[in-house]
Amino acid sequence: MNPHFISDADIARLLDYPSVVEVLDQAYQDFGAGLASVHPRTRSECADARLSSMGGIWTGRSVAAVKVYPTMAGRFSFLVNLFDLDTNTALAVLEGNELTRFRTAAQTALIARQVVPAGASKLALFGAGLQGRAQADALCGVFRFQEIAVVDPLCDEDWCRQLAQRTGASVHACSAEEAVRGADVVVTATRSTEPVFLGHWLKPRAFVAAIGISSPKGRELDDTTLDRASRVIVEWLPQSLQEAGDIVLWNASQATKLDKTLDLPALYGGLAPWPNSGSCITVFKSVGTGLADTACAYLAYQRSHASERVNERREVRA
Repeated sequence: MNPHFISDADIARLLDYPSVVEVLDQAYQDFGAGLASVHPRTRSECADARLSSMGGIWTGRSVAAVKVYPTMAGRFSFLVNLFDLDTNTALAVLEGNELTRFRTAAQTALIARQVVPAGASKLALFGAGLQGRAQADALCGVFRFQEIAVVDPLCDEDWCRQLAQRTGASVHACSAEEAVRGADVVVTATRSTEPVFLGHWLKPRAFVAAIGISSPKGRELDDTTLDRASRVIVEWLPQSLQEAGDIVLWNASQATKLDKTLDLPALYGGLAPWPNSGSCITVFKSVGTGLADTACAYLAYQRSHASERVNERREVRA
């Protein structure tokens, strides 16, 4: 049987943030229990071209996947190959642009719902591009923000107005300091390689999610933010210590970094308690994992396959 092809348009129709949050939660639970693993990202370069791959094995669902993507002039194009481990055959080939958008934003929402008090009322959003907007949508599915402060020199007023209509929040563009002051949740979804705000602006119980860059040579957060944080959460420590520039460039001793940094296998495996940002600053630094791609691809395939079976039954009845 030939593998299914699932397009970006299909994925946009098949997936929703709450469902992706739940499948990521299941995958990371299995990661903590030893029923899933991450295939580390690898990169190859030639002249101005870069080719990267990353993946994951999820024996809890008997699937594995590898995402491959070239990078040209700062632009990406993602493709995911999904395999059935029971039959050792290819299940699907998925375009991965929408999939990456969903899994990145849903992962922030997953971590935020674990550590941010339910009464969070202000979101500060740095970057209102494709991923920034996805972050806002995913988080608004978890929290009822009263205010969403957007920091983006190219901020689209129509998008702000539409987001306000969907959520009931006051959505407005403003300066970095105005956005961060009093924010319960701060998300940085930029391509900046330098810190985008000053850590001393953060309120004592803020949650910060930095998702915009996965390079050891760039950072969105300054030392003050990381110094003030009681805990720094990452997806998978071996990868984050290599790729997360916010952590790599943090002017702290390696012992301090390791003492304050927790990864999802440790948290889901019960080796450490989830921090409570109701009483401290918590930072989540994301670089993306192939396991998240695998879980998201699995969900998209399951829904696509179920949809095809429904259509087949309708055709038979007709």
